[in-house]
Amino acid sequence: MTHTDTLDGRTARSARTREAVVRAVLDLVRAGSSRPTAREIAEHAGISLRSVYVHFDDLEDLFLAAAREYVRQLSALLKPIDAILPLRARIAAWADQRASIWESTLPVRRAAELWAPASPSLAEVTRSARQRSWADTRRLFGPEVAGRPDADVLLEMVNVLGSAAAWDTFRERGMTVAAARDILSVSLTKLLET
Repeated sequence: MTHTDTLDGRTARSARTREAVVRAVLDLVRAGSSRPTAREIAEHAGISLRSVYVHFDDLEDLFLAAAREYVRQLSALLKPIDAILPLRARIAAWADQRASIWESTLPVRRAAELWAPASPSLAEVTRSARQRSWADTRRLFGPEVAGRPDADVLLEMVNVLGSAAAWDTFRERGMTVAAARDILSVSLTKLLET
């Protein structure tokens, strides 16, 4: 075995350990631990506590890496909706997508809300994700309201309606996923077809 092989092996092992630590954070958060400790993360990843800090400067660095990985995983749910579909088809696809995203991300979103005030980096990741969502709303429904004096207001209403906060409110009131999704669809139809 050459020196280069040894280094490549160490690099690969280091990458696997780092990935295991990030995966452990996400697993623990999905299981309901909003702010897992380094010890819990190490135990779940099957590594020593010291190894957590070998691979990450601090918990903020680790939580940021976990947030970035989660955003990467979430991109599978964010397939662009075809903006040339008829309005009702776009609305149905949008409501389905929002329901799927907000329902599946609840534990991680709640954890991010706890971490973000103390983490400028994480706050930036969440702000960037919201901006992408808003840009997609404009892409999908902007042409529908173009030329109307209230176009910006309508698009902001769509953003609020399709937000995680609105979704959580529907669900906290005891609505089923299907009922909350229907509210999104019906409300957006009424908003844009007037």
